Amino acid sequence: MKRIRIRFENGDSLTARLLVDKAPQTCEKIWSSLPLESVVTQSRWSGREVNFAYMEKDMPRRENQTIYTSIGEVCYWRDWSWEEDGEHPQAIAIYYGAELARSHRGSEPVNVFAQVDYHEFGRLAQIGERIWLEGKEKIFIERLEE
Repeated sequence: MKRIRIRFENGDSLTARLLVDKAPQTCEKIWSSLPLESVVTQSRWSGREVNFAYMEKDMPRRENQTIYTSIGEVCYWRDWSWEEDGEHPQAIAIYYGAELARSHRGSEPVNVFAQVDYHEFGRLAQIGERIWLEGKEKIFIERLEE
């Protein structure tokens, strides 16, 4: 089972398992691009969600897509909402509550590719609320060797 560690600038960290059976191509693309470092912000459209831009030239196909997200789901936004300098920005989102994946254009299906460990849901909610109040924070995602 492939697992990732999601670390935040203030020292908090979470672990998540990749859902290889549900989104194999997305998992492989994300896994091969690790480690990642970015700045995570609060989503204003989807509610209890933090996300960061992710650029991948060879985008994973649409797989295991849904607009209904649950706490602890880590999702890949293949069709993020705008074009920027000819690039197609994508995003990785971490949900800390049950929400609808949406933007200013309405519902936006996402690839669910990982699940934060159940026992870390309380910490995940605290991290999400902190980012909501403080605006942004550095995030690091790396392979978790077991």
